[in-house]
Order: sequence, then C-alpha cells, then structure tokens
Amino acid sequence: MSESKTLIGPGVSVALVPCPALGDTTLFLRLAWRLQAAGAKVSLASASLASIHEYLPGLEIIGGKPDVVGLAERNDLVICAIDWQVDAPLGNVAYLAGKKLPRAFKPEQQPVSLFGYEIAGAHNVICRDPKAGKSMVQWIDLYAEQILGLDLTQPIAGLQAMPVPPADAERRVAIFPTTPHASKNFSCSGFRRLARSLAARGWLVEFVVIPAEQQRLSAEYADYRVHAFADLKGLVDFLRTCSVVISNDSGGGHLGSLMGLRTFTITRRRTDFTWRPGFNELNYVINPVLSFKWLGNTVWRPFIPLRRIVQALPNWKGRQA
Repeated sequence: MSESKTLIGPGVSVALVPCPALGDTTLFLRLAWRLQAAGAKVSLASASLASIHEYLPGLEIIGGKPDVVGLAERNDLVICAIDWQVDAPLGNVAYLAGKKLPRAFKPEQQPVSLFGYEIAGAHNVICRDPKAGKSMVQWIDLYAEQILGLDLTQPIAGLQAMPVPPADAERRVAIFPTTPHASKNFSCSGFRRLARSLAARGWLVEFVVIPAEQQRLSAEYADYRVHAFADLKGLVDFLRTCSVVISNDSGGGHLGSLMGLRTFTITRRRTDFTWRPGFNELNYVINPVLSFKWLGNTVWRPFIPLRRIVQALPNWKGRQA
C-alpha cells in the first residue's frame, strides 16, 4: 500500500457527489459508509438523500444541485460521479463513472492528490470488467480498498433509526414494474400473472411506480395498490413495510437490497450481469430460458420463468399475517 493510501482516516474530510440515479446513489452511500468507518468526516451532495438524512447519522447530507468547486474548496478530497464533471482543473477531485469514462477525459492530465500525495487510479470506472461476474457493490468495495486503502473488514453503519416494520411486513411484496428504459421492462401482463400467482399463495402484493405513471398503471394493475412517492423517504418508509422486492433491472432492486430485503431482478441479461443488486445474500436474477433476435429486436419476455419466483417464496396460506 502506498503512503497516499494510508491518509484517509480520522479528521480527513471527504465529499461524495453521486449520480442522480437511485442505483448509483446506493453505491456512493456504500462508499460513504466505508469512509465513515475509517474515521473520515463524510458529506454527500445528493438531493434525493436529503429526504432521508435522519436515517444517515454521522453523514452530512447536502441537498440541491451539487457545487463541485465549492466542495473541493471545503474538503480534503471529493469523489464525484462523472455526470457532475466541471471544466475547472481541481487537484483534489476524483471522477468515477459506472463502466466508461468519456473518451475526451484524460485522467493522466488531471492527477488527484491528498495532502500532497498522488492517489493513483483515483479517476476510474466502478466496473473495470463487466465479464468478471462481480456486482457493482463488489466493484465499489474494490475501489475503496485498492484505490483509497480502506479496510473492508471494518463494519459499516447502514441505515439507522428506521421505522418499526408493521406486523404484516414479512408478507408484503413490492413490485417495481417499470424503468426509464423500455427495453429493460418486463411486460405488464407478465407482472399481472406473477402478482396473481403470489396473491393466490397468500402474499400481499403492491406495485411501486413514479408519480407520472401512477394513473396509467393503476388501471393496468387495477386489483392491487399502486404507490408513487414524491421523495426517497416515502419509498424507503414503504419498503420498510415489505420483505420482498421484485423489479426490472432498476434502482428499486438496489434500494431493497441495501435495506436487507430479498430481491428478484427480472432481466434479459445473464444471471451474473454486473448491475444486479448485491448488498446482501438474498438477491436473485431471473433471466429468460431462451431469447432470440427478430427484426432487429431481442425477444425475451415470453421466456422469463416466473415459476422460479413463485416457487422460491413460501406459501402464506394458513399463516398468521
């Protein structure tokens, strides 16, 4: 370990600026907890996390649009999602991308230093090899360990002071049926079949969508409650009433995994694809048993084996909710 990697410890101030996307935000939150465990003073510039600041003791949460230049002036080190890159050369700002830095970005021309010591590899991608089978959680931990020199054996805080789960929380399933990318979305009819099968086994099935979709999807899933939340706190509080999350490849699955819930991710990709929930050991990927190209499109939705989800969840009939 180089000398620069031993410098993050008690008293060092580090600011993190996550990408606005929920899945990316959960990864930066993981990194914040790693830094916090090392004794660093950590702040997160995130509009979405501002609503759950009470669940993040010890972390300073800064709402609004991130001021990267101002954060660089006030902190020893800034780790910033490439989405918020600024033109000004800032010697203590490291940029992170999910899988690829912009072609025009030249890391070697913007060295990152902490107390005069260069941090090799500070500008980086979180996933360095999408075929390695590691989840993005494992990749962000490797960045924390290999680049920042953090000790992964140290326990991390996690969400704190959460609402007490209701009596029926173990029985409730949250389904996230959409993402901003239509190509990722399983079919409405498929989610209805799944919901009917789970409800017949005694599960309490409810759907979660974004506010702009609520009216339309309430009609699609007329037999079930369809929730939409104005902020992250509303979503976190609702998931506290659940034990299972079923979703497309989306932020809802990552948040559920972060909260310790059982997750099932429906995707057309391979089961070990990088961007899958990975915050606990109760995460499962459901991919098609068959897919093929037709007129330039991949046909996969009819071949999702929903029975794997239904069979994996115990029958609640006869149990007390």
